[in-house]
Amino acid sequence: MRRLVLIAGAVLLAGCGTSAQTAKNPEPTASTRPRMHRQNVGDVTVLTGVDDASGTGTMRLAVKVKDVVSTAAGRGAFEKPRKGERFAAVRFVFKNVGATGYHDSPTFGAKLIDASGNGYDPTVATVTAGPGFARVVNLARGQVRSGFIVFAVPRTARIAAVQYALNAGYAPEMGEWRVPLGADGPDHHGDQG
Repeated sequence: MRRLVLIAGAVLLAGCGTSAQTAKNPEPTASTRPRMHRQNVGDVTVLTGVDDASGTGTMRLAVKVKDVVSTAAGRGAFEKPRKGERFAAVRFVFKNVGATGYHDSPTFGAKLIDASGNGYDPTVATVTAGPGFARVVNLARGQVRSGFIVFAVPRTARIAAVQYALNAGYAPEMGEWRVPLGADGPDHHGDQG
């Protein structure tokens, strides 16, 4: 009987899929891949997304990657990366330039890309480089917020780019900021101010 329950449970879980494969967030296909806006760290791009809060309208956010801190120290005694990894922190600046409010978690739309093309999602950590974002950020038209998003990456990884898209990464547009060679080394601590 116990074996039957375990098998039934495994079948149910296998049919659930991942959160990225739900009807609201389908896996990207060639026709649904976001339009890329490529620029350098320090540049601003305007990205659009769907206003999930009201179900109508389009969000427009001016997004800037202000700084990349290649090796960031965890703030607390227990906030340390796993063996063989380091924390990297990216300082984003968001300004709502659309007609609708922005109500989202900015962390879920970010990704760090290394020189080998590997992508890294954010991790939950606070760093001494500066404050992060609240779990949910609310921005009325014209409002601005700045904060760090933290990633755990291999110690030897060279950070090549930072990506960001609204709607937890599923918006029709994505920004990609190239990180200059030398600004990503393990000793680069970036602009702390």
